[in-house]
Amino acid sequence: MLNFKTIVRWKLSRWRAIAGLDFHVLVTLLFRGWAIVAGAATVFLLPLWLSPTEQGYYFTFASVLALQIFFELGLNQIVMQLVSHEVAHLTETADGRLTGKEAHLGRLSSLARLIRRWYGVAGMLFALIGGIAGALFFSQKGTEPMSVWLGVWVVLVGATAVNLWLSPGLAVMEGCAKVGQVARLRLAQSVLGYAILWAVLLSGAGLWAATAVPVVSAVCTAYWLKSHGDMLQWLSSRAVDLNNQLSWRADVLPLQWRISVSWISGYFIFNLFTPLVFANRGAVEAGQFGMALSVFSAVTTVGMSWVNAKAPNFTMHISRGERSVLNVLFKAVAIRSIVVTTLMSLGAVSMVWFLTSRGMTVMSRISAPEVLAGLAIVAIANSMITAAAVYMRAHREEPMLLVSVVTGLLTAVAAYFGSRIGVLYMVIVYAFITMCVSLPWTTWIFVGYFNRK
Repeated sequence: MLNFKTIVRWKLSRWRAIAGLDFHVLVTLLFRGWAIVAGAATVFLLPLWLSPTEQGYYFTFASVLALQIFFELGLNQIVMQLVSHEVAHLTETADGRLTGKEAHLGRLSSLARLIRRWYGVAGMLFALIGGIAGALFFSQKGTEPMSVWLGVWVVLVGATAVNLWLSPGLAVMEGCAKVGQVARLRLAQSVLGYAILWAVLLSGAGLWAATAVPVVSAVCTAYWLKSHGDMLQWLSSRAVDLNNQLSWRADVLPLQWRISVSWISGYFIFNLFTPLVFANRGAVEAGQFGMALSVFSAVTTVGMSWVNAKAPNFTMHISRGERSVLNVLFKAVAIRSIVVTTLMSLGAVSMVWFLTSRGMTVMSRISAPEVLAGLAIVAIANSMITAAAVYMRAHREEPMLLVSVVTGLLTAVAAYFGSRIGVLYMVIVYAFITMCVSLPWTTWIFVGYFNRK
């Protein structure tokens, strides 16, 4: 006769299977779910401990720091795909090494050495160029004296540069199908980072709270890679036959330039709004809109947990020619991601509308419900676009180049003129571009990939 604990475990296992919650998805989802909780708590704490102007600086800092994409140039995405493609034909040993044909091992080793050099240069260039560019922007467009924000900005740029330098190590681990382990690291450093952020806010240190999460992330990632990065260190140090080396010109560049252009276009699609609102409508409105964007960024991040956790598996199935398995897996995770994103987006709009209608003063720090409704439409559409893009890019191709460039240009124009006219107008045009240009275009390209034999 089954006891109560056995029945409970069986029920939990059954529901986990239905929801597709294996270790990698579950830990990724826990991390993204924590991001929602931490983001919501921060949304309520910021108005209590930052002035409306300081809130504008807080969110504009994040958007300007996203300029790191101009230095990373999409290489992390390629690293994960290349590693997954080679690891699909190798076996991991108990001591964290890989065994198999030298052709695959040699390509991985040469890739490890390439990314170490690339990201070292990228991190230094970002610290120098990005730091100066951001300082000039805030000194010309901001209203606060430099003594308020310059020290914070320098620390933020330094921590972001270190995180950029360390990021390929995590991409290699994810490419080895260790998505859950990397997500567990990110969960731990996020919990610690937000705890320190809240403590700094409560202490009255103002904008210095913005430095907590990136600084903690840099310290924790460096420690974790030193403790768990044996495979990466081994790959970087082993000798490689010239005949088995990966060629940057032949193996990386053809895909990298396409992905880098797409990702740079993504900056205009997702991160240009807040700096332009800051420049044209002031720090207060930038703070309101930045908070609204952060809500839906968290929603999208959580919703895409299923698809992102399985991205390395997509590449492995393609490398082995297992297309039927690939398509079944993709449909299962994509449906879950889109449904969760839709429900959370509707819930976020409903909650803000309800609290606003009840006259809660804290709601004056976030954009109006109609603006959030427009952003919810964008979030739902982008969950479909992102899922399709992850599937297609797993083929080590970049079919989204033209879509991204056109969407980026249209969105940049909408952001530039819309930020001068009004935030609601800007969001309406943004939603129209996403629904009527990006989504149907992406769907048309995706169908061709999905029906490949």
